[in-house]
Amino acid sequence: MAFVNGGVCVTHGAKVKRCSFEGCTNQAKKGGVCITHGAKVTHKQCSFDGCTKRIVQGGVCVTHGAKKKRKQCSFGGCTKHVVKGGVCIKHGAKVTRKRCSFKGCNNGVVIGGVCITHGAKVTHKRCSFEGCTNGAKKGGVCCIHRSKSINANNDIPTLQPNADVNCHFTT
Repeated sequence: MAFVNGGVCVTHGAKVKRCSFEGCTNQAKKGGVCITHGAKVTHKQCSFDGCTKRIVQGGVCVTHGAKKKRKQCSFGGCTKHVVKGGVCIKHGAKVTRKRCSFKGCNNGVVIGGVCITHGAKVTHKRCSFEGCTNGAKKGGVCCIHRSKSINANNDIPTLQPNADVNCHFTT
């Protein structure tokens, strides 16, 4: 939480200026309005020639050498990154994932509050090769049809039906 006035946050009584746009309750940034209503907030830019990204450390962006510092687990000798509560997952950080709403099911939610077993419909792109039901991986075709279609120059020609390929398993 950020301190605003006199070392106190907004929750504990600090007064902040509100956007002057009618009906808006956002905090005013520049010119009496919030970012939504036109306040231009400028950020320092990377000192590398031609780069317009934000600086992170030492006057440069991550692309040009700035290192993002991540906290390490407070457990003695552990060098993993903190996930929650000052520790990594191995040393007790609990990361909760929503669970399927079906009674007794412990699977993770995929879509609509349920897992795939209990009705979540997930559509996958299928291989464009006629009669194939495999999932498409790259170039609109499955791994089997991609490998069958690559010639010596590693070009991908137009796919031709291949009778000896059996690929009616689903992914």
